[in-house]
Amino acid sequence: MNFFENSLVKIDAPQTRRLWNHNAISLSSDLLPVSDFFNLLLAASLTLLLYAHGIHADLLFSMHIEKAALSASLLAPFIFYDKQFGASVSGASALRMLRAHLRRFTLFTGVVIVLGWVSGIADNLPPGWMLSWLVFGLLLTSLTRTLLALYLRYLQRQGILTEAIAVVGNGPVADRLVRALHQARPHTIELVGVFDDKIQGGAPSSLKSAGTVEQLIALAKTRKIDWILVTLPATAEERLLAIVQRLKTLSVPVGLCSQHVGLTVPYGTIGYVGDSVPVSLLADRPIKRWDAVVKGAEDFILGGMITLALLPVMAVIALAIKIDSPGPIIFKQRRHAFNNHEFDIYKFRSMRWNSQPSDTLQQTSRQDKRVTRVGRLLRSTSLDELPQLFNVLKGDMSLVGPRPHAINMRTEDRLGHEITDQYAHRHRVKPGITGWSQVNGSRGATETSAQLHRRVELDMHYIENWSLLLDLKILVLTCREVFKRTNAF
Repeated sequence: MNFFENSLVKIDAPQTRRLWNHNAISLSSDLLPVSDFFNLLLAASLTLLLYAHGIHADLLFSMHIEKAALSASLLAPFIFYDKQFGASVSGASALRMLRAHLRRFTLFTGVVIVLGWVSGIADNLPPGWMLSWLVFGLLLTSLTRTLLALYLRYLQRQGILTEAIAVVGNGPVADRLVRALHQARPHTIELVGVFDDKIQGGAPSSLKSAGTVEQLIALAKTRKIDWILVTLPATAEERLLAIVQRLKTLSVPVGLCSQHVGLTVPYGTIGYVGDSVPVSLLADRPIKRWDAVVKGAEDFILGGMITLALLPVMAVIALAIKIDSPGPIIFKQRRHAFNNHEFDIYKFRSMRWNSQPSDTLQQTSRQDKRVTRVGRLLRSTSLDELPQLFNVLKGDMSLVGPRPHAINMRTEDRLGHEITDQYAHRHRVKPGITGWSQVNGSRGATETSAQLHRRVELDMHYIENWSLLLDLKILVLTCREVFKRTNAF
């Protein structure tokens, strides 16, 4: 269907009301956690039956297994919930959807193991049963998602789950809106038509007018319309309010389309200044509200646990540094911090001590003669970064985030912001001990502008796609990178 060749809608033609509509997709997303709960209970029952057939028949009525399965299954809806399931059905690949579910299931497995160990329940469960239960659970929950997504896509291809959209206000904005909708969801968006009281003498448009607003109201009584999008500018207040008052007679959501739709100008959600004045957000805090609470809890709880566990290691390193060369144990340096502030970063000293350092910052190079014997080992294993755990507990840093660069660090004799305009965008979140750049090969010194561009690109990907799962993934991958010792010197 070519949206720019639509003819006038026949107003007096009655349309069959659909039993299904696009809300089925969002409802399915909300019901998936319920099915996950029952799938995990079913998996527990199946594995229990397998054990009951001559292997461990005495476990069939074990209260420990029943309690463990029920408790763990209750956690599943909170961990497995996927707010992007609707997007996966409409556009993204099934493989991407399953990969996302696998990441959530891995987190679920880790939580179950930790809680089982802390509570002591795991001591009474046979490891074979738990492994079988998790495997069956993963298969059942993945199968449910796949079958549901395939069925919903089938309904979409049959035109059953389409969103019927009517546009009020003809002109360039309506053109861009229809084009953007068609590009985003070519098979799931049905354009009812473009309606405008100013059929003659209006703004130039490549879309044919389907009628007036009154004709749209009459049409909505005979067919299903899911959205009415108004493309008039907000400055046309009187006309806009008059149209909205007329459209309120319909039980259809009415939205005011941004005048920026289809343009490269960034625009986001609506924010409220003083809880009363609405503004369109062009840029927002990447991590805010509950996400900021979760991120802070991750740093405080996980950072505290890691610090306590590594205190003996840090004590040994401190002693080795003191024996190896004169000078302080801890090296402090000014670095860029959150919101372009500055802070003192802590590292184990890995170079020969100079009580009168030069004002010119020199990045460390391979075979750098300033590095001590102990320092070379520390730098190659990244153990020199361990004191930054105290930066995390102080609140200057996070466990995961863009690595903080020195204040006067230069690449090809230029400062970072002179090479890329996005350099300072890295400071919209707290710097981290490790980050998405470090686990994707951009580790160590940035000797060329291409390397700096690559690091900033990876850091921006992290900032724009932050999640707790991404942080945990980076922490796991960091362990692998430490053993690889790539670009660490």
